[in-house]
Amino acid sequence: MPTPAFLLYLLAVAAAWILRLSYIGWFGPYLLSCVIFVPIVLSLLSFPAMFSLKTELKLRPTVTKGSAESLRLRFALSPLLPSCRVIAAVEIENRYTGERKRLRLETADPATEELAFALPTGMCGQLRCRILRIECRDLLGLFRIRRRLPDEMLCTVLPIPAAPDTAPDLDASLETAPILKPKYGGGYSEEHELREYRPGDSVNTIHWKLSSKMDELIVREPLERENDQIYLVLSRVGADDRGLEVLCWLSGELLRRELSHCIIADRLYPVGNEQETVEALCSLLAAPLAEPMRFDASMARCVFRIVDGEVRLW
Repeated sequence: MPTPAFLLYLLAVAAAWILRLSYIGWFGPYLLSCVIFVPIVLSLLSFPAMFSLKTELKLRPTVTKGSAESLRLRFALSPLLPSCRVIAAVEIENRYTGERKRLRLETADPATEELAFALPTGMCGQLRCRILRIECRDLLGLFRIRRRLPDEMLCTVLPIPAAPDTAPDLDASLETAPILKPKYGGGYSEEHELREYRPGDSVNTIHWKLSSKMDELIVREPLERENDQIYLVLSRVGADDRGLEVLCWLSGELLRRELSHCIIADRLYPVGNEQETVEALCSLLAAPLAEPMRFDASMARCVFRIVDGEVRLW
């Protein structure tokens, strides 16, 4: 497909033709032949590279806020073929904030170079990176062809953990009166209650010492906490993603105490390790933040509500 530069080529041919008509010496036909055939030959030499060019998109799945990261478009081309020029355009959309950015870059030697599009990592969110156009041009830029576009890729900009200005006393907040219930399936438990033997109870649960004193069979029934959940409710993020940074910090503090918990935003995200925290943040940042889902706070061991970067107890 011709480019705007092809019009300049036609003007050059016309000028050479006029010179040929007005100048009767040997130089006129020679110049006309050079103007016509040399650009065509150079373009034909670039065609094999233009049609055989292959592209590959490289992007890390997660990066941290403020880091210098880029979306890299790499080229695969035989070094035996003459090079061609490549022009690529990309659209980067932050699904969390809704911001969009378009970039356009050009390289002159795809056999040895790659195009690097800088990622906007100033705000947290999931970045949807989509190549809009890959265009190959010959050495003189007279012709262009479109190449097949690679699949879009996602990259999540994660917050850097940061404590709130007024950090809560986590140990004191977690000391709540337990609500106990029989443990499903039995087994060992630090909490238990004593009751009379019922048909079907396991022999292993019988308290033999106490049964000998009471002249009746007494069993230990294992109990577990019913209000054992810890909720981290993200209500408002605040300026500069402050709430996300505090959420990441608070989740890390609970994991260091080996306490599993649940992050509540648009839905409930169970978290038991650092990898699950990252997965929860990646899912949370894939869409604009909405109102937290409804939940029953009465059965929770502790509820931390994050509002504008501050932690409040429910």
